Amino acid sequence: MTLISDFALKKIQPGQKVSLGGGSNVADLIKAIAKAKLALDLYSPAPATRQLGSSLGLAIKPAEEADQLDLAFDGADSVDFSLKALKSKGGIHLFEKVAAQVADEYILLLPEGRMREKLDPDIQLCLEVAAPAVKSLLLFTKKLGLKASVREDESILGNKLVDLYAENWDKIEEVNQKLLAFNGVVASSLFAEEVTSIITVQDGKAVEISKGENHD
Repeated sequence: MTLISDFALKKIQPGQKVSLGGGSNVADLIKAIAKAKLALDLYSPAPATRQLGSSLGLAIKPAEEADQLDLAFDGADSVDFSLKALKSKGGIHLFEKVAAQVADEYILLLPEGRMREKLDPDIQLCLEVAAPAVKSLLLFTKKLGLKASVREDESILGNKLVDLYAENWDKIEEVNQKLLAFNGVVASSLFAEEVTSIITVQDGKAVEISKGENHD
C-alpha cells in the first residue's frame, strides 16, 4: 500500500458505491480494498481494472451500470492547479466521464509532482470520434493549429481515437468546446469541471486538495 492508496482507503465507508478507474495508485487501492474485505458496491470504467478485481475476488461492475456513486477514484496524465485534467492515454475517457457525472466525489490519485501550474503540452488531448468524421475532423484540427494523429487501436465502442497536440494548452477549454461541437466527436479527454479533489504526496505525506483550495 502506498501513502496515496492508504489515504484514499480511509475515505471509504462500508456499504458505499465506489468506482475505481485506472492507474497504479488505483490498482494499489483495489488491492487494499480486497485485503480489508470491505463490503462495497464496486464499479469501474476500465476493463483492466475489472479483471484485476476479479483476480482478487472482487465483483466490479461496469461504471455505466451505476445510477449514483458515493466516490469515484481515478488517475490522470496531467492536472493543473485549478484541477483541470487530461486523461488521455487510456482512451476510455467517455466511460470515465460516465462515472464522474454520477459521483458525489470524483477524486484523482496522483503521483507526487504531477499536478502543475499548467497542463503538460506533452500530454495529448484525445478525442473519441465516429469513423466517418475523422477525415473532416483532421482538416478542422489543422485549421486550429493542432497536430493530429489517429491511433491504430479503436475505442471500446469501436470509434477512432484521435490524439491532438499544441505548443501549450493555455486555451484548451476554448479549443475543446470547438472540437466537441464538431459533428462526429463523441467525447474528449479534457476533464474541465468533473474533478472535486486530488490525493497526492507533498513533503513526504499524503494530502487531499479540493477544488478551489490553495495548491501549496
